[in-house]
Amino acid sequence: MSGKSTPSRTPTDAGGPLVAVCQGHRCAGLRRLTGTADQVEHLQEVVRGTAGAVLISSSCMGRCEMASLVAIARRDGPSGQVGPTVWLSGLEDADRAEALNRWVASGGPQRIHQPEHGAPRCLRDAVSGFGPPPAVARRAH
Repeated sequence: MSGKSTPSRTPTDAGGPLVAVCQGHRCAGLRRLTGTADQVEHLQEVVRGTAGAVLISSSCMGRCEMASLVAIARRDGPSGQVGPTVWLSGLEDADRAEALNRWVASGGPQRIHQPEHGAPRCLRDAVSGFGPPPAVARRAH
């Protein structure tokens, strides 16, 4: 992910979880090997059905040692500000993937500067670190 931009918003946007999912070769391969290859499609459906949620897909996040990787942050709707990310690894595990879907559906992180706050227990075990807000590059059409 490179460059910077702000996900589109409206004056009534309450914000929500910003989820960045790695679809690089290692992460995708781990999901295939463990039978969770459809995880990304399920996550897309959850994001579509969650008010204020945004999904970012990345061909590779460059942290292959942490595969299968997802980063999640809180996005404030009115300001468009995105807080720091919490990096979650081992998301090829079906229980962790389902916990992530439930957490996103319930609104994800509720505190912009504490992205891990409110995470289900099995996701707390998946926390691999924290980072700056994702840098988003818009695709040219």
